[in-house]
Amino acid sequence: MLEITFWACVACIAYPYVIYPLVLAALARRGKGLVRDEGENWPSVSVVMAARNEAASIGRRVREFAAMIASSGLRGEVIVVSDGSTDETANAARLAGGELVRVLELADNVGKSAALSAGCAAASHEILVLADTRQSWASDALKRLLENLGDPSVGGVGGHLILETDQGALAGVGVYWRFEKWLRRTESRLHSSIGLTGAICAVRRELFRPIPRGILLDDVYWPLQVVMQGYRVVQDDRALAYDRLPDRVRDEFRRKVRTLSGNYQLLVRLPAVLLPWRNPIWWQFVSHKLARLLVPWALLGAFGIAAALGGSLYHALFLIQVVAYLGGLTGVFGFGTRIRAISVSASFLILNAAAWMAFWVWFSGRATQSWGKVAYEVPGVDFVERVE
Repeated sequence: MLEITFWACVACIAYPYVIYPLVLAALARRGKGLVRDEGENWPSVSVVMAARNEAASIGRRVREFAAMIASSGLRGEVIVVSDGSTDETANAARLAGGELVRVLELADNVGKSAALSAGCAAASHEILVLADTRQSWASDALKRLLENLGDPSVGGVGGHLILETDQGALAGVGVYWRFEKWLRRTESRLHSSIGLTGAICAVRRELFRPIPRGILLDDVYWPLQVVMQGYRVVQDDRALAYDRLPDRVRDEFRRKVRTLSGNYQLLVRLPAVLLPWRNPIWWQFVSHKLARLLVPWALLGAFGIAAALGGSLYHALFLIQVVAYLGGLTGVFGFGTRIRAISVSASFLILNAAAWMAFWVWFSGRATQSWGKVAYEVPGVDFVERVE
Protein backbone atom coordinates (compact mmCIF):
# COMPACT_ATOMS: atom_id res chain seq x y z
CA MET A 1 0.00 0.00 0.00
CA LEU A 2 2.88 2.37 0.78
CA GLU A 3 4.41 1.70 -2.63
CA ILE A 4 1.12 2.48 -4.37
CA THR A 5 0.84 5.70 -2.38
CA PHE A 6 4.42 6.65 -3.26
CA TRP A 7 3.82 6.31 -6.99
CA ALA A 8 0.49 8.11 -6.70
CA CYS A 9 2.43 11.01 -5.16
CA VAL A 10 4.94 10.90 -8.03
CA ALA A 11 2.04 11.01 -10.50
CA CYS A 12 0.54 14.04 -8.72
CA ILE A 13 3.89 15.83 -9.04
CA ALA A 14 4.44 14.87 -12.67
CA TYR A 15 0.92 15.57 -13.95
CA PRO A 16 0.81 19.42 -13.87
CA TYR A 17 4.44 19.92 -14.88
CA VAL A 18 5.03 17.10 -17.41
CA ILE A 19 1.96 15.06 -18.39
CA TYR A 20 -0.56 17.89 -18.80
CA PRO A 21 1.79 20.10 -20.88
CA LEU A 22 2.61 17.20 -23.22
CA VAL A 23 -1.04 16.26 -23.74
CA LEU A 24 -1.98 19.93 -24.15
CA ALA A 25 0.71 20.50 -26.77
CA ALA A 26 -0.46 17.48 -28.75
CA LEU A 27 -4.10 18.59 -28.70
CA ALA A 28 -3.26 22.22 -29.51
CA ARG A 29 -1.71 21.25 -32.84
CA ARG A 30 -5.23 20.95 -34.19
CA GLY A 31 -6.50 23.91 -32.21
CA LYS A 32 -8.04 27.21 -33.21
CA GLY A 33 -6.21 30.00 -34.93
CA LEU A 34 -6.81 33.73 -34.60
CA VAL A 35 -8.25 36.22 -37.06
CA ARG A 36 -6.39 39.44 -36.31
CA ASP A 37 -7.60 42.82 -37.52
CA GLU A 38 -4.50 44.80 -38.42
CA GLY A 39 -6.42 47.62 -40.09
CA GLU A 40 -7.56 50.94 -38.69
CA ASN A 41 -11.17 50.08 -37.80
CA TRP A 42 -10.46 49.34 -34.18
CA PRO A 43 -13.03 49.87 -31.44
CA SER A 44 -12.82 52.66 -28.89
CA VAL A 45 -11.09 51.95 -25.58
CA SER A 46 -11.35 52.76 -21.91
CA VAL A 47 -8.10 52.13 -20.02
CA VAL A 48 -8.93 51.34 -16.39
CA MET A 49 -6.43 51.34 -13.52
CA ALA A 50 -6.97 50.96 -9.79
CA ALA A 51 -4.48 52.90 -7.68
CA ARG A 52 -3.91 53.36 -3.98
CA ASN A 53 -1.29 55.86 -2.82
CA GLU A 54 0.46 55.84 -6.21
CA ALA A 55 1.14 59.57 -6.55
CA ALA A 56 4.76 58.88 -7.48
CA SER A 57 3.96 56.60 -10.44
CA ILE A 58 0.43 57.30 -11.66
CA GLY A 59 1.43 60.32 -13.75
CA ARG A 60 3.92 58.27 -15.78
CA ARG A 61 1.30 55.62 -16.52
CA VAL A 62 -1.43 58.08 -17.46
CA ARG A 63 0.91 59.87 -19.89
CA GLU A 64 1.97 56.52 -21.34
CA PHE A 65 -1.61 55.48 -22.13
CA ALA A 66 -2.60 58.93 -23.35
CA ALA A 67 0.26 58.77 -25.86
CA MET A 68 -0.78 55.29 -27.04
CA ILE A 69 -4.38 56.35 -27.57
CA ALA A 70 -3.30 59.48 -29.45
CA SER A 71 -0.78 57.68 -31.68
CA SER A 72 -3.34 55.01 -32.56
CA GLY A 73 -5.95 57.55 -33.60
CA LEU A 74 -8.43 55.87 -31.26
CA ARG A 75 -11.35 57.32 -29.39
CA GLY A 76 -10.62 56.61 -25.78
CA GLU A 77 -10.22 57.61 -22.18
CA VAL A 78 -8.08 56.73 -19.16
CA ILE A 79 -10.00 56.00 -15.96
CA VAL A 80 -8.04 56.05 -12.71
CA VAL A 81 -9.83 54.72 -9.64
CA SER A 82 -8.22 56.14 -6.51
CA ASP A 83 -8.94 53.40 -3.99
CA GLY A 84 -9.15 55.34 -0.72
CA SER A 85 -5.78 56.99 -1.37
CA THR A 86 -4.40 59.25 1.35
CA ASP A 87 -1.84 60.97 -0.88
CA GLU A 88 -2.04 63.05 -4.09
CA THR A 89 -2.83 60.12 -6.42
CA ALA A 90 -6.02 61.68 -7.79
CA ASN A 91 -4.50 65.10 -8.45
CA ALA A 92 -1.38 63.61 -10.04
CA ALA A 93 -3.57 61.59 -12.44
CA ARG A 94 -5.63 64.64 -13.41
CA LEU A 95 -2.58 66.78 -14.06
CA ALA A 96 -0.97 64.10 -16.23
CA GLY A 97 -3.95 63.28 -18.44
CA GLY A 98 -5.84 66.50 -18.97
CA GLU A 99 -9.23 66.03 -20.62
CA LEU A 100 -8.45 62.43 -21.52
CA VAL A 101 -8.35 61.20 -17.92
CA ARG A 102 -11.27 60.60 -15.58
CA VAL A 103 -10.60 60.07 -11.89
CA LEU A 104 -12.96 58.23 -9.57
CA GLU A 105 -12.15 58.89 -5.94
CA LEU A 106 -13.39 56.20 -3.55
CA ALA A 107 -13.62 57.39 0.03
CA ASP A 108 -12.76 53.96 1.44
CA ASN A 109 -10.15 51.36 0.50
CA VAL A 110 -12.31 48.66 -1.14
CA GLY A 111 -9.50 46.62 -2.73
CA LYS A 112 -8.34 46.20 -6.30
CA SER A 113 -11.19 43.96 -7.51
CA ALA A 114 -13.98 46.26 -6.37
CA ALA A 115 -12.06 49.34 -7.55
CA LEU A 116 -11.61 47.85 -11.02
CA SER A 117 -15.31 46.98 -11.14
CA ALA A 118 -16.19 50.57 -10.27
CA GLY A 119 -13.93 51.86 -13.04
CA CYS A 120 -15.32 49.44 -15.61
CA ALA A 121 -18.89 50.38 -14.66
CA ALA A 122 -18.03 54.04 -15.36
CA ALA A 123 -16.37 53.29 -18.72
CA SER A 124 -18.11 54.50 -21.87
CA HIS A 125 -16.15 52.77 -24.66
CA GLU A 126 -16.35 49.37 -26.33
CA ILE A 127 -13.15 47.76 -25.03
CA LEU A 128 -11.93 47.77 -21.44
CA VAL A 129 -8.14 47.77 -21.22
CA LEU A 130 -6.99 46.79 -17.73
CA ALA A 131 -3.57 47.68 -16.37
CA ASP A 132 -1.61 48.14 -13.15
CA THR A 133 0.24 51.25 -12.06
CA ARG A 134 3.79 49.95 -11.74
CA GLN A 135 4.66 48.33 -15.08
CA SER A 136 5.59 49.85 -18.42
CA TRP A 137 4.18 48.85 -21.82
CA ALA A 138 5.81 48.70 -25.23
CA SER A 139 4.63 51.55 -27.47
CA ASP A 140 2.63 49.20 -29.76
CA ALA A 141 1.18 47.01 -27.00
CA LEU A 142 -2.30 48.54 -27.13
CA LYS A 143 -2.53 48.01 -30.89
CA ARG A 144 -1.43 44.40 -30.52
CA LEU A 145 -4.13 43.67 -27.95
CA LEU A 146 -6.86 45.23 -30.09
CA GLU A 147 -5.87 43.26 -33.18
CA ASN A 148 -7.00 40.06 -31.47
CA LEU A 149 -10.47 41.44 -30.88
CA GLY A 150 -10.98 41.51 -34.64
CA ASP A 151 -11.92 37.86 -34.16
CA PRO A 152 -15.59 37.86 -33.03
CA SER A 153 -15.07 34.63 -31.09
CA VAL A 154 -12.49 36.33 -28.83
CA GLY A 155 -13.87 38.08 -25.77
CA GLY A 156 -10.65 38.81 -23.90
CA VAL A 157 -6.91 38.98 -24.55
CA GLY A 158 -3.78 39.17 -22.44
CA GLY A 159 -0.27 40.30 -23.27
CA HIS A 160 3.23 39.15 -22.47
CA LEU A 161 4.74 40.33 -19.19
CA ILE A 162 8.54 40.28 -19.32
CA LEU A 163 10.17 39.98 -15.90
CA GLU A 164 13.62 41.31 -15.17
CA THR A 165 15.44 39.02 -12.71
CA ASP A 166 18.74 39.10 -10.89
CA GLN A 167 21.04 36.12 -10.43
CA GLY A 168 19.84 35.39 -6.89
CA ALA A 169 17.51 32.73 -5.52
CA LEU A 170 14.62 34.07 -7.62
CA ALA A 171 16.42 33.70 -10.95
CA GLY A 172 14.72 30.33 -11.41
CA VAL A 173 11.32 32.01 -11.17
CA GLY A 174 12.04 33.36 -14.65
CA VAL A 175 12.13 29.78 -15.92
CA TYR A 176 8.82 29.06 -14.20
CA TRP A 177 7.28 32.23 -15.67
CA ARG A 178 8.36 31.29 -19.21
CA PHE A 179 6.77 27.87 -18.68
CA GLU A 180 3.58 29.55 -17.43
CA LYS A 181 3.39 31.81 -20.47
CA TRP A 182 3.94 28.85 -22.79
CA LEU A 183 1.03 27.07 -21.10
CA ARG A 184 -1.26 30.07 -21.54
CA ARG A 185 -0.27 30.47 -25.18
CA THR A 186 -0.84 26.76 -25.87
CA GLU A 187 -4.17 26.77 -24.01
CA SER A 188 -5.19 29.71 -26.21
CA ARG A 189 -4.61 27.62 -29.32
CA LEU A 190 -6.72 24.78 -27.93
CA HIS A 191 -9.51 27.08 -26.72
CA SER A 192 -8.76 29.67 -24.02
CA SER A 193 -6.05 30.71 -21.62
CA ILE A 194 -6.61 29.96 -17.92
CA GLY A 195 -6.45 33.52 -16.66
CA LEU A 196 -4.37 36.40 -17.97
CA THR A 197 -1.73 38.79 -16.73
CA GLY A 198 -3.61 41.57 -14.93
CA ALA A 199 -0.85 44.01 -15.86
CA ILE A 200 -1.76 43.90 -19.58
CA CYS A 201 -5.14 42.66 -20.78
CA ALA A 202 -8.39 43.73 -22.47
CA VAL A 203 -12.01 42.57 -22.60
CA ARG A 204 -15.17 43.48 -24.47
CA ARG A 205 -17.18 45.74 -22.18
CA GLU A 206 -20.45 43.85 -22.68
CA LEU A 207 -18.78 40.62 -21.50
CA PHE A 208 -17.15 42.00 -18.35
CA ARG A 209 -18.89 40.99 -15.13
CA PRO A 210 -18.27 42.86 -11.85
CA ILE A 211 -15.58 41.25 -9.71
CA PRO A 212 -16.76 40.67 -6.14
CA ARG A 213 -15.01 42.63 -3.43
CA GLY A 214 -12.07 40.76 -1.93
CA ILE A 215 -11.39 38.51 -4.95
CA LEU A 216 -7.63 38.04 -5.14
CA LEU A 217 -7.36 36.64 -8.66
CA ASP A 218 -9.28 39.26 -10.60
CA ASP A 219 -7.30 38.32 -13.73
CA VAL A 220 -8.59 34.74 -13.47
CA TYR A 221 -12.12 35.52 -12.28
CA TRP A 222 -13.29 37.73 -15.14
CA PRO A 223 -11.63 35.66 -17.94
CA LEU A 224 -13.45 32.57 -16.66
CA GLN A 225 -16.68 34.54 -16.73
CA VAL A 226 -15.99 35.47 -20.36
CA VAL A 227 -15.29 31.84 -21.27
CA MET A 228 -18.50 30.67 -19.59
CA GLN A 229 -20.40 33.13 -21.80
CA GLY A 230 -19.15 31.23 -24.85
CA TYR A 231 -16.16 33.36 -25.89
CA ARG A 232 -12.45 32.67 -26.08
CA VAL A 233 -9.74 34.31 -23.99
CA VAL A 234 -6.36 34.34 -25.72
CA GLN A 235 -2.73 35.17 -25.07
CA ASP A 236 -0.76 37.40 -27.47
CA ASP A 237 2.98 37.45 -26.82
CA ARG A 238 3.45 40.40 -29.20
CA ALA A 239 1.85 42.79 -26.69
CA LEU A 240 4.67 43.49 -24.26
CA ALA A 241 4.75 44.84 -20.71
CA TYR A 242 7.80 45.07 -18.48
CA ASP A 243 8.25 44.45 -14.76
CA ARG A 244 10.73 42.92 -12.36
CA LEU A 245 10.62 40.48 -9.49
CA PRO A 246 10.98 41.73 -5.91
CA ASP A 247 14.54 41.90 -4.64
CA ARG A 248 13.85 39.80 -1.55
CA VAL A 249 12.83 36.14 -1.49
CA ARG A 250 10.29 36.75 1.26
CA ASP A 251 8.45 39.33 -0.84
CA GLU A 252 8.08 36.91 -3.76
CA PHE A 253 7.07 34.18 -1.29
CA ARG A 254 4.30 36.36 0.14
CA ARG A 255 3.13 37.28 -3.36
CA LYS A 256 2.84 33.61 -4.30
CA VAL A 257 1.02 32.76 -1.06
CA ARG A 258 -1.51 35.44 -1.93
CA THR A 259 -1.91 34.22 -5.53
CA LEU A 260 -2.25 30.56 -4.64
CA SER A 261 -4.66 31.14 -1.77
CA GLY A 262 -6.75 32.98 -4.34
CA ASN A 263 -7.28 29.68 -6.15
CA TYR A 264 -9.03 28.23 -3.11
CA GLN A 265 -11.07 31.40 -2.78
CA LEU A 266 -12.07 31.18 -6.44
CA LEU A 267 -13.54 27.70 -5.98
CA VAL A 268 -15.81 28.98 -3.23
CA ARG A 269 -16.81 32.24 -4.97
CA LEU A 270 -17.19 30.78 -8.48
CA PRO A 271 -18.04 27.07 -8.06
CA ALA A 272 -19.40 26.82 -11.61
CA VAL A 273 -15.81 26.49 -12.86
CA LEU A 274 -15.88 22.90 -11.59
CA LEU A 275 -18.91 21.97 -13.72
CA PRO A 276 -17.91 20.64 -17.16
CA TRP A 277 -21.28 21.59 -18.67
CA ARG A 278 -20.82 25.23 -17.52
CA ASN A 279 -17.09 25.63 -18.03
CA PRO A 280 -15.83 24.61 -21.50
CA ILE A 281 -12.21 24.69 -20.26
CA TRP A 282 -12.91 22.61 -17.16
CA TRP A 283 -10.09 20.13 -17.85
CA GLN A 284 -7.53 22.88 -18.43
CA PHE A 285 -8.60 24.70 -15.26
CA VAL A 286 -8.30 21.60 -13.08
CA SER A 287 -4.98 20.61 -14.66
CA HIS A 288 -3.40 24.08 -14.68
CA LYS A 289 -4.67 25.60 -11.44
CA LEU A 290 -5.90 22.92 -9.08
CA ALA A 291 -3.43 20.08 -9.74
CA ARG A 292 -0.54 22.34 -8.67
CA LEU A 293 -2.13 22.81 -5.26
CA LEU A 294 -1.64 19.08 -4.60
CA VAL A 295 2.06 19.11 -5.46
CA PRO A 296 3.47 20.26 -2.05
CA TRP A 297 1.47 17.57 -0.28
CA ALA A 298 2.63 14.97 -2.82
CA LEU A 299 6.25 16.09 -2.34
CA LEU A 300 5.98 15.58 1.42
CA GLY A 301 4.34 12.20 0.90
CA ALA A 302 6.94 10.98 -1.59
CA PHE A 303 9.79 12.07 0.68
CA GLY A 304 8.41 10.44 3.81
CA ILE A 305 7.35 7.21 2.13
CA ALA A 306 10.66 6.77 0.28
CA ALA A 307 12.46 7.14 3.63
CA ALA A 308 10.23 4.48 5.19
CA LEU A 309 10.33 1.90 2.39
CA GLY A 310 13.14 -0.59 2.11
CA GLY A 311 15.00 -1.73 -0.98
CA SER A 312 17.68 -0.21 -3.17
CA LEU A 313 15.20 1.53 -5.51
CA TYR A 314 13.51 3.52 -2.78
CA HIS A 315 16.81 4.25 -1.03
CA ALA A 316 18.09 5.72 -4.30
CA LEU A 317 14.90 7.74 -4.82
CA PHE A 318 15.14 9.05 -1.27
CA LEU A 319 18.76 10.15 -1.81
CA ILE A 320 17.81 11.88 -5.07
CA GLN A 321 15.18 13.87 -3.19
CA VAL A 322 17.64 14.76 -0.42
CA VAL A 323 20.19 16.05 -2.94
CA ALA A 324 17.52 18.04 -4.81
CA TYR A 325 16.21 19.65 -1.63
CA LEU A 326 19.68 20.45 -0.33
CA GLY A 327 20.51 22.08 -3.64
CA GLY A 328 17.29 24.08 -3.46
CA LEU A 329 17.95 25.18 0.12
CA THR A 330 21.45 26.22 -0.88
CA GLY A 331 19.93 28.51 -3.47
CA VAL A 332 17.27 29.85 -1.09
CA PHE A 333 20.04 31.02 1.23
CA GLY A 334 21.80 32.74 -1.65
CA PHE A 335 24.60 30.30 -2.49
CA GLY A 336 25.34 28.88 -5.94
CA THR A 337 22.45 30.66 -7.63
CA ARG A 338 24.46 31.25 -10.80
CA ILE A 339 24.14 27.51 -11.40
CA ARG A 340 20.85 27.01 -13.25
CA ALA A 341 19.97 23.71 -11.52
CA ILE A 342 20.34 25.32 -8.08
CA SER A 343 18.35 28.46 -8.93
CA VAL A 344 15.54 26.39 -10.48
CA SER A 345 15.50 24.05 -7.46
CA ALA A 346 15.37 27.04 -5.12
CA SER A 347 12.47 28.58 -6.99
CA PHE A 348 10.63 25.25 -7.07
CA LEU A 349 10.99 24.99 -3.28
CA ILE A 350 9.82 28.57 -2.76
CA LEU A 351 6.79 28.12 -5.00
CA ASN A 352 5.69 24.86 -3.42
CA ALA A 353 6.29 26.09 0.11
CA ALA A 354 4.04 29.01 -0.81
CA ALA A 355 1.43 26.60 -2.21
CA TRP A 356 1.46 24.64 1.05
CA MET A 357 1.18 27.82 3.12
CA ALA A 358 -1.58 29.16 0.84
CA PHE A 359 -3.97 26.42 1.96
CA TRP A 360 -3.55 27.34 5.62
CA VAL A 361 -3.83 31.06 4.91
CA TRP A 362 -7.09 30.48 3.04
CA PHE A 363 -8.38 27.95 5.59
CA SER A 364 -7.80 30.42 8.42
CA GLY A 365 -9.70 33.14 6.56
CA ARG A 366 -6.65 35.40 6.21
CA ALA A 367 -6.25 35.23 2.42
CA THR A 368 -6.96 38.92 1.85
CA GLN A 369 -4.39 39.81 4.51
CA SER A 370 -1.57 37.75 3.01
CA TRP A 371 0.00 40.54 0.96
CA GLY A 372 0.89 44.16 1.39
CA LYS A 373 2.40 46.47 -1.21
CA VAL A 374 6.16 46.20 -1.60
CA ALA A 375 8.08 49.14 -3.01
CA TYR A 376 10.72 48.25 -5.63
CA GLU A 377 11.89 49.80 -8.84
CA VAL A 378 10.36 49.12 -12.23
CA PRO A 379 12.77 47.97 -14.97
CA GLY A 380 15.00 50.69 -16.29
CA VAL A 381 15.00 52.03 -19.83
CA ASP A 382 18.11 49.99 -20.63
CA PHE A 383 16.28 46.75 -19.85
CA VAL A 384 13.30 47.68 -22.02
CA GLU A 385 15.59 48.61 -24.90
CA ARG A 386 17.50 45.33 -24.58
CA VAL A 387 14.29 43.32 -24.81
CA GLU A 388 12.90 45.28 -27.73
